Amino acid sequence: MNIKPLYLLLITLISGPGWVLASSAPGNEASCEKNASTLAHEGKLDEGIATIKLCITENPSQAKAHVILGDLLLEKGDSQQAMASFDKALELQPRSSGAKTGKGIILAQTGDLKTAESILKDALELNPNPARTHYELGLIYEKLGDTKGALTQFKQGISSHGQETR
Repeated sequence: MNIKPLYLLLITLISGPGWVLASSAPGNEASCEKNASTLAHEGKLDEGIATIKLCITENPSQAKAHVILGDLLLEKGDSQQAMASFDKALELQPRSSGAKTGKGIILAQTGDLKTAESILKDALELNPNPARTHYELGLIYEKLGDTKGALTQFKQGISSHGQETR
């Protein structure tokens, strides 16, 4: 028995009928990923996680979906599974700034500040304007007692956020 149609039916009942049509159409990974993020930002974190896992089941080679899953798992507090998702994203796309940023956040949370700093610097080299990466790097410098470095990163994060929202 093929379990996929039953799983899609369950998701339809939870999320509404439009979601399955939008997400399971070939080449519609961005829509699937957006639906997962939207659910999470609406306070439906578990539904967002279930949705992005379905996206990954349908197309496991999408690094961005693994980054989104990692971000949602990190938000939920599941650092171990989040790290596995970021590692998978990096396996698929070694130059993923988002996956490196997520991995750096987890390493900083566990106290491995020097490795986190290195990974976040790599993420900045790949994408020089991500506000979140600047912010996370600023937090690391703050923990290391480098107030000047922290302020520089926070300012760059604010500046890049302004550029991203234009």
